[in-house]
Amino acid sequence: MNFIASVLFSSLLHLFSADTTQYQLVVGSYTQKGNPGIEVYTVNSVTGKPTLQYTKDNPSASYLTITKDGKYLYAVSEGNGEKSAVNAYQLNSQNNFEKINATPTVGAGPCFITYREESKTIYTANYNSGSLSVFKTDNGAVLPISQEIKYKGSSVNKARQGESHAHNVVLSPDHSFLLVTDLGGDKIYQHKIYADGLIDENYSSITVGAGNGPRHFVFDEAGKFGYLISEMSGTVDVFAVNQNKLTAIQSIVADTAYTKEPKAKGSGDIHISPSGKWLITTNRVSSNELTIFKIETNGQITKMYHQPVFKKPRNFSFDPAGHFVFVASQDEDKVQIFTFDEATGKLSDTHQLMDIKSPVCLQFSANPMEVTPEERLKALKINLIPVVPPIANYLKQVQVGKLIYLSGHGPDKPEGGQVYGKLGKDVTIEEGQAAARLTGISMLSTLKSYIGDLSKVKRIVKVLGLVSSDPNFVQQPKVMNGFSDLMVEVFGEKGKHARSALGVASLPNNICVEIEMIVELK
Repeated sequence: MNFIASVLFSSLLHLFSADTTQYQLVVGSYTQKGNPGIEVYTVNSVTGKPTLQYTKDNPSASYLTITKDGKYLYAVSEGNGEKSAVNAYQLNSQNNFEKINATPTVGAGPCFITYREESKTIYTANYNSGSLSVFKTDNGAVLPISQEIKYKGSSVNKARQGESHAHNVVLSPDHSFLLVTDLGGDKIYQHKIYADGLIDENYSSITVGAGNGPRHFVFDEAGKFGYLISEMSGTVDVFAVNQNKLTAIQSIVADTAYTKEPKAKGSGDIHISPSGKWLITTNRVSSNELTIFKIETNGQITKMYHQPVFKKPRNFSFDPAGHFVFVASQDEDKVQIFTFDEATGKLSDTHQLMDIKSPVCLQFSANPMEVTPEERLKALKINLIPVVPPIANYLKQVQVGKLIYLSGHGPDKPEGGQVYGKLGKDVTIEEGQAAARLTGISMLSTLKSYIGDLSKVKRIVKVLGLVSSDPNFVQQPKVMNGFSDLMVEVFGEKGKHARSALGVASLPNNICVEIEMIVELK
């Protein structure tokens, strides 16, 4: 008997998981290599492990945005002429994004897209035409273009700044203004946004250093400071924000690599950690690295160190919890995954790689995915067992209102039979925990047979555990942990319950554990 219980324990223990929360990660890519353009993954919030779910054909999906509720995905097709478009997707009943429609951007080379929740409007920065496009939406579908604004800028680098190149569209902290960076004109344009999402075509502008080539801009969560990464100079400019007016307070070099030509670098992306304490930028031409800065209380930044990464890190993203940093290597067809130390800002390579051709945009859905109890059982590789009718004049469950009272169950083995003996004499604590887990599987089998879908469970309310014990055995709560851990693995926080663990002299048929449970339904 001990051998059998030991095998049960060893086969089940490795399935324990501290957390089964997952995030959705959508990766956009250039499609010259025959890849689909959009690839959708789930990411384990504890390990960072990504799992590919499905793909969508979307030509040159160089930038994406997901609405706050996670229901809609908008992706550009970065091309010229009719190939430049905004594509709309809606989350269907299978939790997959399904295409709604596509609308031409009119402006060529859309390279960034932003969504304004209040007015359900979309804004794209069009690099090749140096323009901004504004779209309204209807039940998620993108309507024909409402506004196109063409900029007329130029600057000192004649090879790259002979005309405007709109690169980034960012909402002000209160969503009342739209900022557009112009790499060609060394400008940041600022438009007032009206209630319907359309913008004032008379805009103000902020000038940055000549030849800097402003690329991406981010605000801190409080809206007190803004941070600009300039592509050609490899510098970060820091701005104080007061009533939507930007005042430059610092400029610091992010890319310190030497180049023969001045301002011939290739900085790419910039993000603030979810905690608001760290700022990271990418360098992708003169060096292949991330630069990590500490954000001081006055909003200014202090450079901490450089992290080498694969070639051409065009884009990167923190996971929503800030535990990991995902880095897209456009030229090496990989996404690297690093752990992020919130205390020190240090990155550590997990050596987990995502094989994606030409990845250029990483977008996490802001909210954890709803993982059903059925999906958790599948992930844990747990098969529920057939329910055997009661052998006497009683019911295995009784429902009173929203509460279900489950009769005492024992440790039923999948192959038949049960686990027998006394704790402290015939059965070890580890074997008892495995038996309690088996009892939990038996109870879930009964529960599912009765209610049909375990997603109907609102929470596990109360559990009574009876442990057949030698008189000197006092570790009944440890035995019951095998059951309680299973409930949390399957139901998450809803699985945490009130509990009693009692030692008894004997149980029916000499089984080692019997458990009762009260469950509340939604």
